Amino acid sequence: MTDGSFSLLALFGEEAFLTSTGLMWAGVAAVSIPIIIHLLNKRKFKIVDWAAMEFLLDADKKNRRRVRLENLLLLLLRCLAVLLIGLLLARPFIPTSLTAGILNATQYERIVIVDDSLSMQARVGNESAWDQARQRLTRLTEALASDQSDNTLTLILTSQPDQPQFNAAALNKKSIAEINETIDKLDVSDKAANLDATLKQLQDRLSGEKGNVSRVVYVITDLRQRDWKDGSEGQESPLKTLIDISKTTTNCYVVDAGDAEDRNLTVTEIRPEGTLVAGVASRFDVEVLNQGSSEARDIRIKFGAGDSLPVQEEIERLAPGEKQSRSFSFTFSAEEENAEAALRATLPPRKVKVEVTTAKQGEDDRLPADSVAYYPARIVRGIPALIVDGDPSASFGKSESFYIKRSLAPFGPIPSGVVVDIVTESEMESLTLDKYGVIFLCNVYRLGDKTLENIEKLRKWVDAGGGLVMMPGDQVDEAFFNENYYKDGLGLSPFKLENLKGDEAEQKWVNFRVEQANHPVLQIFTGVAAQQSLDSVKTFRWWGSSVKKDQLGSLVSVSARFNDIDDSLAFAEKPLGRGRVLATTFPADADWSNWTSDPTYLVAMQQLVKYMSGDRGDKGLVRVGEPLRQPLDLTLFELDASVEGPKEKKANIKADSGSEVDAAKGADSKAPADKTDKTAADKTAKDGKGESAQQKTVWQLEYKGTDLVGFYEMKLNRREGGLEPVLFAANVDFTEGNLKRVDTDSMQKEIGDANIHLVKFDDAISIAGGGAQTEIWWYLIWIVVAILCCEQVLGWYFGLGRQ
Repeated sequence: MTDGSFSLLALFGEEAFLTSTGLMWAGVAAVSIPIIIHLLNKRKFKIVDWAAMEFLLDADKKNRRRVRLENLLLLLLRCLAVLLIGLLLARPFIPTSLTAGILNATQYERIVIVDDSLSMQARVGNESAWDQARQRLTRLTEALASDQSDNTLTLILTSQPDQPQFNAAALNKKSIAEINETIDKLDVSDKAANLDATLKQLQDRLSGEKGNVSRVVYVITDLRQRDWKDGSEGQESPLKTLIDISKTTTNCYVVDAGDAEDRNLTVTEIRPEGTLVAGVASRFDVEVLNQGSSEARDIRIKFGAGDSLPVQEEIERLAPGEKQSRSFSFTFSAEEENAEAALRATLPPRKVKVEVTTAKQGEDDRLPADSVAYYPARIVRGIPALIVDGDPSASFGKSESFYIKRSLAPFGPIPSGVVVDIVTESEMESLTLDKYGVIFLCNVYRLGDKTLENIEKLRKWVDAGGGLVMMPGDQVDEAFFNENYYKDGLGLSPFKLENLKGDEAEQKWVNFRVEQANHPVLQIFTGVAAQQSLDSVKTFRWWGSSVKKDQLGSLVSVSARFNDIDDSLAFAEKPLGRGRVLATTFPADADWSNWTSDPTYLVAMQQLVKYMSGDRGDKGLVRVGEPLRQPLDLTLFELDASVEGPKEKKANIKADSGSEVDAAKGADSKAPADKTDKTAADKTAKDGKGESAQQKTVWQLEYKGTDLVGFYEMKLNRREGGLEPVLFAANVDFTEGNLKRVDTDSMQKEIGDANIHLVKFDDAISIAGGGAQTEIWWYLIWIVVAILCCEQVLGWYFGLGRQ
């Protein structure tokens, strides 16, 4: 290649000013056709002397030179026409270096958008799509650097649309080594593609830029449906945004870096059954999804927790689009690292890892990155449960909390896994609720002097993920209950109280009728063997209640009724935010029922606590790219903390007073407006008094650098000394594992006549100089037409002279 020429085909090791050299060589070969015809016409025949022809031969000798010149001219015109037709099909162009003085733009900005999302880790042959894209990108930049035009490079990754790797950097022979060195160091992201935001941001940028610069956009992508679908919340699809961009640029290229293979297995969820308690067996459900279009077989799921040996379950076959779950049971030990840790309510967290493999790993699972999932197991010594006793008593067996406390935390050497606190109604307002997983309101009329404020605090706690159990008794006033707890179906209670039912003399009773046989709390009553236990539980009195018709079945579910003539409600529940409320129409003591003396009571209450504490909101699970947030009580912890993540990632962070604190803290007031300052935080933590001061001591830690999949450990500095670890896990967005591709034919139709070209890397011969050349095929058409017309006219004219 000479310095004065531009090699478009340098991307693939060839040199030409043609889009398709193959068609040009075909045209060159076709030039021989008129020559062969001309030579055939000159073939020699057997000469026979004939006296009458001698006169004609003498005349022909005089015109022979003129005829030869005429035939040669026609031959040249025909050969030139065939050659130009081949050249026309090859789409020749003139490099910018030869036309810079004619074109308006003298500088070309090459804007390269590279999809570095998780799906680019899919295997294409022996390499990933990302590896191939990065290699071709370096060859593209080398070809552009060899061009004599004034090129600059802007390189944008979809994972960081607001942070270009290069921003209009000079692209020439001097800078190409440094540019390609940076490209070689780029690593694929674990994030989902953000193509729509990337293109929208580019569109906004280009709309505000003017000048004597011609811009060419290259979008290197694997063309997955997920990335090119219509934008959310009424936004335009990425393709429509690209069409708008093409109107302000010289050329746009969508470069296909993927393939049609879509087989992929994904771990979509690791779901524990309730709170994880040390010394008590915990169940984990692992869900696997086949996102491919073909069946997968012999799937192995490995479950590992901490340093323990992994256990394995298998799925024999998984149809396209099918999900299956497998359950694992694991008991976390309560061993302590030191005496200091033994005094705390929580234990060191454990790392749970799940990995999916197949017998044909490379074939059935093309994207191994989403076949691994992580769960931050936050272990407690027991599920913290709070019982608010509305009818306390010092007499044995008479208090409202007597039986339920003994069922949740019975005496004996085997831990129940529940830690119980008991308070009265008046003590409720001074409590911080966030440490509890379940709260029981047992025959509660009011909640202290600030009943309405405490009810609102309780509602916020449930909304944040708490499990509330309401068990009304004879201390409850139905009018107050309905106005403040029910609120016409908008409050905490799933039902409205109407009147007391049953027999005060306890001569008549009703039994439970289970409506939901698979309900975790009531499944002990299902089956033939449990029928005797079901019949032995007698209820003599209960609250009559009702549920709004439009909520029954859709919002409020009834898990059990009584077998009286009215089919009265016994158990009902409703979701509220991230938590749930379960209410009974009978109290927790033995005044209205004999259930407290039946063995099933203990089992049911244990299951009730596990069920109601099953979703405590934030368990430390986030998607890659989402921030980690941790409330920080400044009375217990220092302002500063540290974070350690995958691949030895480390950072120091500081709590922020301006962030909104978790609603479970009951923080209604605004945080202090002054700047975050360690001295001010210490003063607030030490001198704050009253409820407002307590709210101000709860700040928030936030860490945004979760761009890698894996575990993140936030280490909090306790004021009395020592560190308290808080474990998080960042998992991939499983929807990114859907490798189904867009329909390129439909995509091309949507593009229409827009200046956008769909090209494959292996066929994209002209993309290196796209926009840096002036194609001349339109002019060649007119030249070919002119030559053919000229040949016809001359042939007719020469023919007249030979008659």
